[in-house]
Amino acid sequence: MHWLYRSLGFLCLFLAFYLLFTEALIPVYDFERPQPFHGKNWYNPFAAETLLWSRANFHIHSRTWGGLTNGYNTPAQIQAAYQKHGVHWIGISDYQRINPESPIPLYEHGWNIGKVHQLCFWPEKVRWLDIPHGQSIHQKQLILALLRGSCPFVVIAHPRFMHSYTGEELARLGGYDAIEVLNRYGDSVAEWDSALSSGQYAPILAHDNVHNVENPHELLSRWTEMAISPTASIETLKSALKAGKTVGYKNRTPTPITRPYPQFARIQMRGDTLWVKLTQPADSLRVIGQGGTVRAVAYHTDTLRYVASFEDTYLRVEAYTPEIEAYTSPLVRGEPTRRFLPGLKMPQTFFKIIGMTLLCGLLAFIGGGLLGRYT
Repeated sequence: MHWLYRSLGFLCLFLAFYLLFTEALIPVYDFERPQPFHGKNWYNPFAAETLLWSRANFHIHSRTWGGLTNGYNTPAQIQAAYQKHGVHWIGISDYQRINPESPIPLYEHGWNIGKVHQLCFWPEKVRWLDIPHGQSIHQKQLILALLRGSCPFVVIAHPRFMHSYTGEELARLGGYDAIEVLNRYGDSVAEWDSALSSGQYAPILAHDNVHNVENPHELLSRWTEMAISPTASIETLKSALKAGKTVGYKNRTPTPITRPYPQFARIQMRGDTLWVKLTQPADSLRVIGQGGTVRAVAYHTDTLRYVASFEDTYLRVEAYTPEIEAYTSPLVRGEPTRRFLPGLKMPQTFFKIIGMTLLCGLLAFIGGGLLGRYT
């Protein structure tokens, strides 16, 4: 029976240290009550008279970590494949590693089993802290707070994938700048609308999340159009991402599209009237507002006009053809505000830390006693 008691001793010690770092030291956050966008005037990231677009993809995996992670291509192969299809802005987002050959420096943070991941743009360094099991909203907020300290632009990655972030969580969390709404592993439109309806300005990003650029079914299944020139500076790109000058595209065909597809020639707000013009007709155009509700629809046209009501706190536009779906970042009432990191509920945090620490101490005492007696 000694082996059984020794095993229980090691189990108690493991649980003590595991709970100490994954539960006891996690603060209890005081999340703000969601406040929808409000104001008389509209913020429009696409206010230019004529829109100029350049393609981008910032979620690409190369072969790294000795082949242990999912990635098959070298940075040179990745850049050649995307440049062949006219992609101007490329970011290689290796897991927990800033690839020195990536044109845009970033990495994908997260090694937990629930795929709670984030894309960290222009990071100062790689952050390794993570919670390996399924994460509570307080644990997710702690990770976002940690990343915010070393990363100027934090993106929530693929919320729908394994339901890593729910819409309710995105409506309460703070410290993130954008959402990867379109991703080959799951599109997160409903979760995005939940964040927007709560007053969190979260522009759209759309990415392949490609692991093998030689597979035509992975390449350019999703991409982002930036409302900047292909020859713009990196500083202009940074400003455009923050301002929400982005449109997400989804390819509805099995291979990369080579023919021209509808792009937004004009997205303007004249008073309370939204005017949209495409470069070619779409099967349908839709305006989406508060709560993800459809506010207007136009069929077989390249233009759309919608007069906003008092209830409209944000507006975004969708376009559909047999080949593509397109989703604009939102226009919002007032300012494009983002939630700051929330404060702490100090009494709850204090008592949680004390209680969990005592529990961990008790488990460690029991484990140490079992090992000392039966070793």
